[in-house]
Amino acid sequence: MIRAHGLTRRFGGREVVRDVSLRVAPGEVVGFLGPNGAGKTTTMRMLLGLLRPHAGTVEVDGPVGYLPEQFAAYEAMSVRSYLRFMATAKKVDHDDVEESMTSTGVADLARRPFGRLSKGQRQRVGLAQAILGRPPAYVLDEPTQGLDPRQVVDTRALIRSLAVEQNAAVLLSTHLLSEAAATCDRVVVLVRGRVMAEERPGAAVDLEARFLRLVGEAELG
Repeated sequence: MIRAHGLTRRFGGREVVRDVSLRVAPGEVVGFLGPNGAGKTTTMRMLLGLLRPHAGTVEVDGPVGYLPEQFAAYEAMSVRSYLRFMATAKKVDHDDVEESMTSTGVADLARRPFGRLSKGQRQRVGLAQAILGRPPAYVLDEPTQGLDPRQVVDTRALIRSLAVEQNAAVLLSTHLLSEAAATCDRVVVLVRGRVMAEERPGAAVDLEARFLRLVGEAELG
């Protein structure tokens, strides 16, 4: 379970997140949508305890698998060595490293230094470290950015399996409305730091029309 109530955060006197409430139940994938600068990453950082809210509360059941938008690791370490390091830090059995690499399609990169990976490969390694130990909740910030079409399809399937097969609560941020329509059970639309809508995504075309209308109304307001 991931639950937030009334989250508010200010930077330099400017309110970037205002009274945000959301809930992600076990077995559910919730999409977090919004234009650039809407406050999505700030909200996700508060959910993870990386940033203290000025108001509001957060409740998360158990550890969280986290994939930041700009994932980075030790450049000189091999993929396998890095994931084993993270498994130790998370107190996860090293046997899970091989399974995580296979699930995210990076098993063939196991011996390659992280510094020699492409952006898409780095993203998949980031997802591999997020799913180590299969925690009960996930916060994934733009999980498919930099991936080719085949990898996008595979990653979406993996994300769905985390919820459906492992009963995890998954919150993912994305700029791709087609991804939200294909992957998410519900979407939360954030504009100017406020939740403007929370609903079922429906078809991608319908979601795009609704999203643009909500953003337009918020900008006019």
